[in-house]
Amino acid sequence: MAAACLGFLIAAGRLINIQLVHNDFYTRTASMQHTTLIDVEARRGRILDRNGYLLAGNRTVATFQVYWPQVPEGSESLVDSLIMGLDRYRLVETGAPRPQGNQILAVDVPYELAMELAGRGLPNGVSVYLRQQRTYPIGDLAAGVIGRYSSESTEGVEQWFDSELRGRDGRLYMERSATGRYNLIDPDAQNSPAVDGRDVMLTLDARFQCIVMEELQLALEEYGGEWAAAVLVDPRTGEILAAGSVPVRAQNGALAMNHCFQGYHEPGSTFKVVTYAACIQEGIIGQDETFNCSDGYIDVAGDSISDAHRLGVLNRDEIIINSSNVGTVMMARTLTDSTLCSYCSRMGFGLKTMVEYPDESCGILPTPGGPGWSGVSSAQIAIGQEVTVTPLQLAMAYAVIANGGTLYYPRLLHSMSSGGEWLEEPSIARSHPLSPETAAIVRRTLRAVVEEGTGASAAVSGVAVGGKTGTAERLSGESGYLSAFVGLVPADNPGLVLAVVIDGPEYEYRWGSASAAPAFSRMVSRIVAVEPRLALGPGIDDTGLLAGVTE
Repeated sequence: MAAACLGFLIAAGRLINIQLVHNDFYTRTASMQHTTLIDVEARRGRILDRNGYLLAGNRTVATFQVYWPQVPEGSESLVDSLIMGLDRYRLVETGAPRPQGNQILAVDVPYELAMELAGRGLPNGVSVYLRQQRTYPIGDLAAGVIGRYSSESTEGVEQWFDSELRGRDGRLYMERSATGRYNLIDPDAQNSPAVDGRDVMLTLDARFQCIVMEELQLALEEYGGEWAAAVLVDPRTGEILAAGSVPVRAQNGALAMNHCFQGYHEPGSTFKVVTYAACIQEGIIGQDETFNCSDGYIDVAGDSISDAHRLGVLNRDEIIINSSNVGTVMMARTLTDSTLCSYCSRMGFGLKTMVEYPDESCGILPTPGGPGWSGVSSAQIAIGQEVTVTPLQLAMAYAVIANGGTLYYPRLLHSMSSGGEWLEEPSIARSHPLSPETAAIVRRTLRAVVEEGTGASAAVSGVAVGGKTGTAERLSGESGYLSAFVGLVPADNPGLVLAVVIDGPEYEYRWGSASAAPAFSRMVSRIVAVEPRLALGPGIDDTGLLAGVTE
């Protein structure tokens, strides 16, 4: 009897110890023994073009694995049954030798199939891991802008908007059955669903992006060169409609530099419009004033700057139409060095554009009295040497001419999702370097460049085009020359500005008129064929301002 009482007291004490003193410990232990925690990666936000076309999306996939020491003896057939259900995603076959530890059963299993199998119950010892697999529907045609996302690295727009795209991961609790043979989703657990990242809509038009990329690749094949780039913008808003850079990838398969934003180069004669516009804006040179360029060269601080051909006596407009170096230097001499450099800066050169893209270059713009400035610097800058730019900077400077005098911050972000709605990004003016009247004069001259001068090869059937060719002797890099063309479409009331740059073309194609301008023509012809309304422009009023542009 005493022994029985003693046993009862021991058992009661043990129960009290378990249920009262160490209740929390044993509750947690029991929960851990029959509950499995699965981390669920959030679905990364989508990246869309301006028309809603998918540029970057997600595919949720699962990895199934088994830890064989936890598989009860005699229940291996349950694992084999699961393996059969994993279909073509499985890495092992049923009946194969079992390792002593962990084994990956299947990878890249679609989310729907994974959840279906998990809902039926997972054998004891089997676990599942969910992750996001990023997809890019048009591949390398947009890779230079979109970049890429992986757990190891992030580039391009994916990197710039990573915090918005990322979302918040969730947790899913799987409860093991009483027999230890199955795992089921625990509906009563503190499951926290993953919160998807925000969707981003870009200003890019996927159709135009594909056209630009295809034509750049063809241009490199036809003309040769180290790289080629093109930027298409809406001058009324600063929205970037296409930004192509080839080659897209380096030899090791990694994404190459995007020359639209990250590289820089000498602009050559495309830069002459800055000198020309500054002289008109300052009221220094009248329409009928002439310059004697007959010698074909001009002395500058003991050096000589020459024209490709002797051009005779030219007025201010004919200097640009015929792309005279001598005449442009003569015009630049009517400006002070500081005034010329001020216009360069106010039109966006030497400054980052602040576009939503990592590692943007600001180019190089020497300043009077600064490092590298010499007696020839002002003359060299006037004709597009001793200064370096990005294709985006060139496009935005010509957008000033196109829209009536306003420099906008360029942008890739059109809008971002928030609470089921799209919040549109506004356009922001950076400066107003030119008057509407000056911009209108420059537009007329740029049209004459294509219709009468060096830009004839940029013409597009049925569309009035204005623009400027450029041929620059490279001061850096391996290639000797650079071919460029920047154009307005249509010339009188532009709705598009397109800058095309080819670095290092074969010698016979070094002129802007021989490679960049024809590439421009082909791009615009295809773009207008896709959207014929663009050939008409947005409309222009009597003041020379484009409709919809605010000062």
